Amino acid sequence: MSRSLRSTVGRSLLQTITPLWLLACVIVGLLAHHEVSELYDEQQQLFARQLYHTLPQLRAGQTNSQLHEEDSADHQAVAIWDSQGRALVADSDGMQLSPRPGFTGFVTSLHHNEIWRVYYYSGELGTVAVAQEEGERWELMRGLLLAQLLWLIVLPVAMLAIWWALGRGLRPLDSIRQLLQQRRTDDDTPLPTDVPAEIRPLIDAMNQLIARVASTLQHERRFTADAAHELRSPLAGLRVQAELVQLLDDPAARHAAIDKVLASVDRASHLVDELLALARLEQQHTLPFAPLSWQAIAEQAMVEVAAAAAQRGTRISLQLDDHGPLADGDASLLQLLLRNLLDNAVRYSPPGSQVQLIISPQQLLVEDNGPGIAAEHLARIGERFYRPAGQDASGSGLGLSIVGRIASLHGLQVHWQNRPEGGLCVALQRHNLPPAS
Repeated sequence: MSRSLRSTVGRSLLQTITPLWLLACVIVGLLAHHEVSELYDEQQQLFARQLYHTLPQLRAGQTNSQLHEEDSADHQAVAIWDSQGRALVADSDGMQLSPRPGFTGFVTSLHHNEIWRVYYYSGELGTVAVAQEEGERWELMRGLLLAQLLWLIVLPVAMLAIWWALGRGLRPLDSIRQLLQQRRTDDDTPLPTDVPAEIRPLIDAMNQLIARVASTLQHERRFTADAAHELRSPLAGLRVQAELVQLLDDPAARHAAIDKVLASVDRASHLVDELLALARLEQQHTLPFAPLSWQAIAEQAMVEVAAAAAQRGTRISLQLDDHGPLADGDASLLQLLLRNLLDNAVRYSPPGSQVQLIISPQQLLVEDNGPGIAAEHLARIGERFYRPAGQDASGSGLGLSIVGRIASLHGLQVHWQNRPEGGLCVALQRHNLPPAS
């Protein structure tokens, strides 16, 4: 079941903020208790020292009587004793305090069911006690903690504000959803990138996907149109030749016509195979690479074109170093690449020609001594279904397109150039290497 992003964020915030708020309350309470206690303790110590310095005057004026201070502040008590422990000054609550001659420090005592914090300051002249109810301190701390409890009221308002802000921030996603629902399949217009920074990577990835899908559709449509055009001609020729077979009575002529039909069927089958191979290669973006044996790849490719080479009296030679231009790759596709290059060299070279296959760590070369290719056609070599005018050999114009695609998948660059001594040289090199001279 899909969950709303807003509700998910809201729950996450509550699950995070609530324990943090409770922890903050505990910390604030501890800090408040420490600060309040420190503040009141300092006040008691200062007041006690001030009272102690009045002992000479008190002893001179009231040596044999007790002075009861009735106007002292609530929740506080004061008592003063001379060096013999006789009370000199004490308010009503201070009368309950016991003298501690010679003691200086804090004690906690219970009076009238109330806890009192008492500070004693003693010296040669006597002892002073200043007391305060603990409840007075807790009352101040409760006021500080009440401010924290106000967050219980503020939190729902804050969550509503966050809910509204999330809805406003996610509004661009709703606009993008509407754009996606309304756009055509082949529309490669990128989605607007005026979105929050957190969503921008997603939009960029979607724009890349849209561009790839549109490019794939464009290739598929062009491929389908070209394939239909190329298949129409051999099929029409097959029909004409089949009708001719029906009209012929001479066995020899009929046999020759049937051979032409079979040859046309073979060409059509070859065209279909190349179409399927190119279609599969167009859909691939990565390959399962494995260590390569260039010796085995080259020998198998030469075996596959050996019959055609023997028929034309063409000799294929192999010059192989210890390593090829690639250490890893797809052996079956590289074998197909070499086969297409060798087959192209055999078919377009004069009978009795020489074809050289040279494999080195720097490059892969296929050289023939045929007529070469006119300069104005070199730039278009490798385009699908393109064949220069004036070609006598049959072909579909897909073989070199397959070569280009396999080379691209392996990070190789294809260079076509005419040899000075005559013939064509096809060089495959890694992209980081300069083209062969």
